[in-house]
Amino acid sequence: MALNFNKIKGLFIVPDDEKIINEKTTGKKQETKSPEKKIKTTHSSTAKLTQSKTPGKGDFNKQIFESLTKAISDANLPGEDYLEFMAALKAMEGINLDEKVKMQTVLATLSTKGLTVQKIIESADYYVKVLENEKEKFKQAMINQTEGKVGNKHKQIKDLEEKSRQKAEKIKNLTDEINSNTSKISKLKKDLETADLKIKSTENNFNVTYEHVANQIKNKIDKIKGMATN
Repeated sequence: MALNFNKIKGLFIVPDDEKIINEKTTGKKQETKSPEKKIKTTHSSTAKLTQSKTPGKGDFNKQIFESLTKAISDANLPGEDYLEFMAALKAMEGINLDEKVKMQTVLATLSTKGLTVQKIIESADYYVKVLENEKEKFKQAMINQTEGKVGNKHKQIKDLEEKSRQKAEKIKNLTDEINSNTSKISKLKKDLETADLKIKSTENNFNVTYEHVANQIKNKIDKIKGMATN
C-alpha cells in the first residue's frame, strides 16, 4: 500500500523533533527564551527586515517542508522502495536495538516483497532528484519575482529621479512636484529594500529546509550503502 502524505512527512525529522530526541538522549531539557525576550526579538516580519540590511542564514520553514514532502508524496513510486523501507524503520523506533540491526531486520522483512539494497538506493536517488527539481522551480520563481517586483521598482526610481532632475533644471516653480517625486522615491526605496529582504529570507529558508530534508536521505543512504558492503 502506498504511503500517504502524512506518513511520508513523518519520515523526516524536523527541528522540533530533534529537540525532543536530544532531551530524551541527554536527559536535559533544552533551554528556551523567556516570553519577555521573545517579545523583544519577534516583532512583525516587516520590522525584522527593516532592522537588518542583509538577511540571515535562514530558518527551517514548515510551509516549505510541507511543499517538499508533498512533492515526494506526489512522486511516490509504486511498490516497495526507500519510503517503505524508512516507514518500516520508523515503526521500530521504540525497539531498543542498534540502528544497523534495525535496518537489517527491515530489509530482511521487505526483501520478501522484492526490496533490495540497490532498489532502496536507486529510489532514494530518485527522490533526491525530485527535491532538486523543486529547488530549480523555486529558483525560477525567485527570478520571476525579482524581475517582476524588484526590477520594476528599480525602473520607477530611475524614471522619477530623471524627471526630478529635468524639472529642477528647467522650471524653478515646479518645486512642489519635485518634492512629491522625491517622497515617492524614498517610499519606493523602502519598498524595494523590504521586497528584496523578503525574497532573500524566503530563499534562505528554502535552502535550509531543502538541505535538512535532502541530507537526511543522503545520510541514510550512506548507512544503507554500508550495509551493502558488509
